[in-house]
Amino acid sequence: MQRVTNCIVVKDGSILMLQKPRRGWWVVPGGKMEVGESVLEAVKREYREETGLTVIDPKINGIFTIVIKDGDAIQSEWMLFTFKANQFTGVPLEQSPEGKLEWKPIDEVKELPMAAGDRYIFEHLLYNDEPLYGTFHYTPDFQLLSYRLEPNQP
Repeated sequence: MQRVTNCIVVKDGSILMLQKPRRGWWVVPGGKMEVGESVLEAVKREYREETGLTVIDPKINGIFTIVIKDGDAIQSEWMLFTFKANQFTGVPLEQSPEGKLEWKPIDEVKELPMAAGDRYIFEHLLYNDEPLYGTFHYTPDFQLLSYRLEPNQP
């Protein structure tokens, strides 16, 4: 099982988003955990590597299981640990090694091209500090098959 961290950094009503070149989808910066690394160490390292910024006091805001299924067969499964922070140091990279960085107004985020399940995550995490837990099932080409969220979301 792959473990991944990411972080929503909020500044002046906007969040720093990363547009991945493969699908053109927007995500919050983050990436795979390294062996022996804590989720907190991973989110700080990955955010710094992808943005040039060091997040200060990130708080866990969501934990999600992502399952990729081809018919009844599970192709992969990973855990996503999503943090939120309001403070950081540094200057954003002009070009991230992972794609295009851009501050996006919070009220526009859900309109951006992204994985379907991410819209449900943002619906909660952008407006709540209470942690959200969930499971998302996708096809190999990332069509959302089903999801469950706790606390229950629409």
